[in-house]
Amino acid sequence: MSTQPATTSAGILARLSPHGRLVGLDAARGLALLTMMITHIFPLTDEAMPTWATVFSGRASALFAVLAGCSLVLSTRSTLAATGRLRDVAPGVLVRAASIIVIGLVLGAITTNLAVILVNYGVMFGIALLFLRLRAWALFTLAGVWMVVSPIVSMWLRSSFGLEPSYLPMSWTDLGSLQNAVVELVLTGYYPILQWMAYILLGMAVAKIDIGKHLTALFVAGVALVFIGRGSSWLLLNVAGGMQELEAVAAASGADLTAALFVNSYGVTPPDSWWWLAIAGPHSATPFDLISTAGTSLAAIAVCQAAAILLGRRAWLLAPLSAPGSMPLTVYAAHVVLVEITHPFFQPAPMIESGDPVKLTTEYAIHAVSFIVFAIVWKLFVSPRGPLEGVIASLVKAVSPKRPEREESREGSGGV
Repeated sequence: MSTQPATTSAGILARLSPHGRLVGLDAARGLALLTMMITHIFPLTDEAMPTWATVFSGRASALFAVLAGCSLVLSTRSTLAATGRLRDVAPGVLVRAASIIVIGLVLGAITTNLAVILVNYGVMFGIALLFLRLRAWALFTLAGVWMVVSPIVSMWLRSSFGLEPSYLPMSWTDLGSLQNAVVELVLTGYYPILQWMAYILLGMAVAKIDIGKHLTALFVAGVALVFIGRGSSWLLLNVAGGMQELEAVAAASGADLTAALFVNSYGVTPPDSWWWLAIAGPHSATPFDLISTAGTSLAAIAVCQAAAILLGRRAWLLAPLSAPGSMPLTVYAAHVVLVEITHPFFQPAPMIESGDPVKLTTEYAIHAVSFIVFAIVWKLFVSPRGPLEGVIASLVKAVSPKRPEREESREGSGGV
């Protein structure tokens, strides 16, 4: 009896979990993408109260950012190991960063519903070059210090200069006022680079270690960080008197304290009281928000990579997560565009606080199923890289010196 069909079938399925690729990281990216879509489609509040969707608010995008840091290291690791020269990888990283910025600006001009993160990512990739040669322990240390110190620096600057939070997707028009664009990118926007660099540094540190050998440590560290971040915030607010102070500040300014604690702070806290730094609410970019979401990110990465290791040759079973996660830039960009098409049909009122559960679920299913099916079919029959990832990989190759082949070369090429 011939074994050719079985061999052919196994070969096709192997395209979903290529040898040498960290499929668990792809699955974690897919998880980040699909849960981020939940926060984009389902309302975070209903009659001013948090909904179930707030479980993913802030955590999905944090995981996405940590994995972007992983991707940056994995896509340059072999070249750095072979030559030891930063100049050999710098052109490729900068081209990749510039490409992501351009795509982000285009999407920012298209969307009226979402705060696009790509411009911020592109800038952070360029900055990350300065830290690319650091060892894992140095990056872990730097990331931890960054999580604590950067929110304090941000609060000092924003309170000193009266800078209020902004919630605008950056597009080409913002380049007309470079000073305002820089302030929004670094301090007041939805993904402030000053604080979000901590996630990139953490991801870079994770990629510098043997992830497979440190899964337990990563998971335990992640759970510990969640307890440290959330627990410390709870003590400051409920034992040290911070909640009473914030209630008074919110009453005077009209700020929504419930939203800040449980729903969304749109990037940063108000600059009118230092007590705001004691909260751990989604997208507040306080030390406790950064620490706790860093923890959920590490735990998610550990669980996803453990699943891939346990499945072994059957890691292709993770394809509903790992396939879209292997082409995050393509999926993210397509999702931003598709939101503009589906929202008018399923959510005719912008920024609604409630909606028809059936319509919301239908819209989410359209996004999730479409991108899962597309990614699987593309990987099986077209290319291991997504369309945008393939274009950026070609651009990177064109400007990079000839370098040795590497197993992880596809990891992160053009991804975010």
